Amino acid sequence: MKRLAGVFAVALAVAVFAPGWSFAQSTASNKAFFAYNPDGITVTPLGFDASLIKVASALKTSTNGSVLIGLSMECVLWTNTSVTSTSGGGKNSASAQATVRAKIYVDGNLATPDDVVYCDRTQALGVTLTTGVLTDSVTVELFQATKSANHFNFFKGPLGATMHSVEVVVTGVVECRDNTGTVVTCSPGTLAGITTGTKVGIGKAILTIEEYNNTNM
Repeated sequence: MKRLAGVFAVALAVAVFAPGWSFAQSTASNKAFFAYNPDGITVTPLGFDASLIKVASALKTSTNGSVLIGLSMECVLWTNTSVTSTSGGGKNSASAQATVRAKIYVDGNLATPDDVVYCDRTQALGVTLTTGVLTDSVTVELFQATKSANHFNFFKGPLGATMHSVEVVVTGVVECRDNTGTVVTCSPGTLAGITTGTKVGIGKAILTIEEYNNTNM
């Protein structure tokens, strides 16, 4: 019997992330800001769109000053596909996709670029069985789990000579499809003693902000 897979989405509370963050800021110069999350979150089968970090007073710029914002983040992806094919029944297939994206707001306005993919995987599996015996069938299951660390620079400016708020919003999506391309429930399971599924997650993350007065934007 074919295993099914699917799409889940939920908004996670900011409180899930906030306690693990530590901040460092020089109030004298107010030209730099640093935040570090040493823990991250565990992998989860749920998609999420949540505030990873939100600071009301992160950095003060000079008149027409701009900010360069660097976000480094560990990214976790799990993808699992399972396909059963019967002899003479043609090709059977399934796919699983897991994606983590991030965007940054300064004073409630999107920084440039507006949305960055930190990690993404589309896994598709197709099986065709031809033995001449119509009762013959085969099931093939493929699972991958990876973690990587990636960095991207965001930019916003020119800004006024005020204290600026900064918010990092992270979006995670899982999506699985059957042989017809229809979105279905993502299949959990165990393979060689390993818990499987299609999931996303975030590990350690570092946010740095610096002011730049010379800009051609």
